[in-house]
Amino acid sequence: MKRRTVVSGTIPLCSGLAGCTGLLSDPPMLSVTVFNRSESPYTIEMAFSRTDGDLSRGEARVFSGSISVEPDEQTVRKDVAERQQYVIEYSLFRDDGGLTEQDSFHYYPGDESEGGGLTFDITPSGTLTRRWAV
Repeated sequence: MKRRTVVSGTIPLCSGLAGCTGLLSDPPMLSVTVFNRSESPYTIEMAFSRTDGDLSRGEARVFSGSISVEPDEQTVRKDVAERQQYVIEYSLFRDDGGLTEQDSFHYYPGDESEGGGLTFDITPSGTLTRRWAV
């Protein structure tokens, strides 16, 4: 009788641990790459906000930061947020501080570019264009 108790108590414990390994792995993360196709340096201020649930602005915000890009160069920010649905707001500034563009868009998992992240180009006219998944 005691042997059955031990065996039946061990099986649920082992099967419970087997399912936990998936929880310990890191979720897929989003990176942001910006190519500057212009002759001027630019800075992009970006904010990623979750759209799920009834969250305050502070609770919804998962990333807020700036990305500076020199002329004819690229900058990569790795692992800025988990891959989930967001509203992404951005402001694009010339090196002299002048705002050239400000907008927002919805990101959905699967919208990544070829490299698996969000990729943008700063055009010679000072606008930000997004590269879409192919």
